Amino acid sequence: MPEGYAIVIVTYNRVQLLRECVAHAEAQTSRPDSIIIVDNASTDDTRAYLEELEKESNIEVISLPQNIGGAGGFVKGMEYALRKNVACILLIDDDAMIGKDYMEKILAARERHPQYRAWAGAVEKEGRIDTFHRRTLLKAGLLSRNVEEKDYGQDWFACDIASFCGMVVDTGLVREIGLPHAGYFICYDDTEYSLRVRRYSRFLVVTDAVLNHRSKAQVQNHPRRYDWKDYYAIRNRLLMVKEHGTVVDEVVNFLDIFVHVIFRNWLFGLIRRDHYDWKYERGLVRAALRDSGKAKPVTGKVSERVYVK
Repeated sequence: MPEGYAIVIVTYNRVQLLRECVAHAEAQTSRPDSIIIVDNASTDDTRAYLEELEKESNIEVISLPQNIGGAGGFVKGMEYALRKNVACILLIDDDAMIGKDYMEKILAARERHPQYRAWAGAVEKEGRIDTFHRRTLLKAGLLSRNVEEKDYGQDWFACDIASFCGMVVDTGLVREIGLPHAGYFICYDDTEYSLRVRRYSRFLVVTDAVLNHRSKAQVQNHPRRYDWKDYYAIRNRLLMVKEHGTVVDEVVNFLDIFVHVIFRNWLFGLIRRDHYDWKYERGLVRAALRDSGKAKPVTGKVSERVYVK
């Protein structure tokens, strides 16, 4: 039986955060068998820092020739971790600072509750629980809601969806359900993967296993204008529902997108809200709708070479 665990960290152009993230990973009271860092073709000082790390025996670096997004990065890292004969894999971005006993608490819960095959801890941001990262599915549409903050007062609870911010997955389960969809690039990659996990197990959330999410809160105007990430959010959401949902789920999702996205942008453009024509937003949504209809669900298997240096 495999024992121990590997940590997969995906990074891109945030060397200062990466330094802190790696320090937290190395300081675990239950030490990892391997720390695998996937560099998404960073252009800052990340490469020089990683060359220093490669001298350490339990740290391995995957240097990608191009940025393939968070989704692609986790695929490469998990693919490599499966070669390590470990029992489970922890997934984090470079802005996730895991508490020193994060994996000790997760592994203890794994022993106490062997019926679960996926786990997660509590995500804190600026001193408070960030409830977005642990979610429960609603009845229709594959829509979900945040687990409420009061539920974190328990020792543990189960949820349906966990983000890649502190997700831990049994390697045997990874071999059964495959790798994340690299083609998603960013957005909904972890939600889609959670739906595959859920066929076999819900996520056991261990509330005293805590990580500090160091992402900065973005100050946004209201109504919010879209950026390139919204293309992936809309396209990937529709692809996910096409792959995992029913006809009813597809209808519910499209109606939700129509009301909150399509109609919104059309109306704002019509009334020239904020003295702006909202043309970019409308074009971005049209592209996402078009591409979701063309794309086929990807397999989760990546045949490209894993670049290890």
